[in-house]
Amino acid sequence: MQDKTIKFFTISFIPAFLVNELNQKDFVCRDLFDYLIERDSCYQMENKGEQFLQCANINPMVKILAGFLSCENAMPKAVKSSFNYLYSPKFASRDILACLENFMDEAVSPSFRKIDYVLPSRAGNARHSHLKEDEIDPIKGYDCLVSAYKKNSGAASAGFNSIEKCVILIGSTPPLFKDLIDYLSSWNVRIIYFEYLDILKKSNDKIIFTPDIFLNITWRLNNILELAKKLCNEGRSLKFGIIHTFPKFSHYEMEDHFFKKNIAEKYLSLEYAGGGKLSERDKIRLESFLKIIN
Repeated sequence: MQDKTIKFFTISFIPAFLVNELNQKDFVCRDLFDYLIERDSCYQMENKGEQFLQCANINPMVKILAGFLSCENAMPKAVKSSFNYLYSPKFASRDILACLENFMDEAVSPSFRKIDYVLPSRAGNARHSHLKEDEIDPIKGYDCLVSAYKKNSGAASAGFNSIEKCVILIGSTPPLFKDLIDYLSSWNVRIIYFEYLDILKKSNDKIIFTPDIFLNITWRLNNILELAKKLCNEGRSLKFGIIHTFPKFSHYEMEDHFFKKNIAEKYLSLEYAGGGKLSERDKIRLESFLKIIN
């Protein structure tokens, strides 16, 4: 994808069917965090955002967003980008919305567009099934995550068997570790379910998608437990564990406590505290976790 074709950045989760309605022949929408992960820009934007907000212990996604928007505002008017920004108050966390409020009142602020979600008259329950390789192509704007996932699942699919190690990767935000999926692949571990991409896939269909898939932690827990039970009952000696990735210093830490308490399978909390890549400590924790999957 060429940068010149990007007209809108999405800066919060927006159901894919709404984003697809905005895509036109001459421009596309791109997820801002995915864009910055792909370009190894997260660490740089975090530092700039921390300086702008004058706060260190805050959701790193908020710092990244503040850093990017502050850089955009600091550009001379003659060279300012033509980017516009889409956000959904329905699905954005309060700290993300508070960050945006720092820029919406600026006289030279970028252009923000609020995307409202209206519940259709008929909403289904999409708890069945999980992503397959050929199902993720329709997800637009998440080039980095989709590419990494397809590489992981594609490399394993040719030789997939009943005794290989797998992980269920959960979290309702994109995992900001650029090298996480590559690291799992280096251990010959397949991601058998990727919750964030599964949410995006389901949101392609306005009839199937319901906010519970994204917002209701009990619904999400039941979905994960149902999937784990299905894997255990398939008659295969499949070895799997569950990894929850989430940004530190945010309400997602409370979600992690809830999941950890209610999931009996092997479980690892992998919090993103900043930096853009897995730290040596993260790798040691991941290695130890992968070794106990049996």
